[in-house]
Amino acid sequence: MQGDNLKGSFNHQLLESIFSTSKKVIQEYVREIERSNRYKSVRSNVTEGVVLDDRARLIDLYEACLQQDAHIRAVLETLVSQILGDRYMLARQNEKGKYIKDVAQTQKVQGTQFDKIIRGIVEAKLYGYTLLEIMPGTDPRTGRLREVNIVERRNVLPDQCRVVKRQGMWSPGWDLTDKAYRRNYILVNTGDLGLFSATTPLILAKKFTVANYVNFSSTYGQPIIHGKTVSESNADRKRLANEIVNAAQNKVIVTGLDDEIDIKAFTMSNSEKIYTGLIEFVNKEVSNMILGSESMAGATQSYVGSTKAHQDIFRERIEVYRRFIENVMNEEVLPCLVSMDYIEPGLEFKYSNRIEMNNEDRIKLYGLLTDKYEIAPDEVEKEFGIHVGRQLNVLQLTEGLAAGGSGEGRVSTNDRHIMSDEEYYKRYGHSRGAREVVNFIRGAK
Repeated sequence: MQGDNLKGSFNHQLLESIFSTSKKVIQEYVREIERSNRYKSVRSNVTEGVVLDDRARLIDLYEACLQQDAHIRAVLETLVSQILGDRYMLARQNEKGKYIKDVAQTQKVQGTQFDKIIRGIVEAKLYGYTLLEIMPGTDPRTGRLREVNIVERRNVLPDQCRVVKRQGMWSPGWDLTDKAYRRNYILVNTGDLGLFSATTPLILAKKFTVANYVNFSSTYGQPIIHGKTVSESNADRKRLANEIVNAAQNKVIVTGLDDEIDIKAFTMSNSEKIYTGLIEFVNKEVSNMILGSESMAGATQSYVGSTKAHQDIFRERIEVYRRFIENVMNEEVLPCLVSMDYIEPGLEFKYSNRIEMNNEDRIKLYGLLTDKYEIAPDEVEKEFGIHVGRQLNVLQLTEGLAAGGSGEGRVSTNDRHIMSDEEYYKRYGHSRGAREVVNFIRGAK
């Protein structure tokens, strides 16, 4: 994990694990679930020294599905994109309950090493647990955390709170409840087998479904070319067969006068939907399990209302992940960083309350706000990257109200001043007296 032996850290030698992430079947998954059930049944009567909570083979199943299924990888990338970035901050709460961002301290918790912490916390929801190793000290080049590691899960016994050097063996090992390791190691344990426990059997079934679908397509997807010849000679028949085989590349076939070539195309059927239906079902279930909605993972919906409903469910699911991250950060990680004198005490980790919306909705929102409130140019540049100057509609409204109130600069119109100046501006988009009346018939003012 690290090159030097530091006080309160594990031995610098690498943990010994066995990786087996190929040729996985559902029967292996069933055996690991049975192992977990046996452990839960007897753990209260077992003394220390016996390895029971060994999930190494279960982790093999999880990672095999993660490595071999493109859909779940895409779903996880969508999830990670919603929890990383500039959405979080370190802030203090004032007397009114508002969080005030500390810019200098927030910069310390940004970067690749701190992203590992957030990713590890999210993976605890997926795998069931994560052991984080936060090494003291900062990088002299960046001034941020020097090293953060996610300890190999195969060597962690989460419910027994122990790390073993050799997978499946109790000794040598390290007890995470010891005071010496509490400063640098944080065990995030959700208490279950993680969300992957529900997606793994589906993906294992999907893997064999895809293999069968490939065989089906190669067998029945290509038409059969049938050749007929009147010759009784085997040599002539073989010659015609070779000509048919080579015709796919040469695009030319030469036959005798009485030879016939016929392409036997299979009639269309719904047989292939047996496979495609199962694949779509698995993808849908995986997306719903992790993101809360299949449409957020690329699936299309039949109408706009359905898409918006799925977006709302997706945003609520992301809020659940963010709340889980905030709780772990404030209860476990930040006290560790404060004890290392890395950040100042009294700060809280918070995600911003910014509304998640697409570009079209953001443009509509800013269009609505600029007609009623004055928006700072810096805010527009921050949101859209566009340099803007003064807000023209605010200037027009101010000048129009000044002219209307003083009685100067008014234009003779049919306006009987029933509406107030503010209502007039909202209805017509300009203030009283801001425009001159043009007589287009005479072509003069």
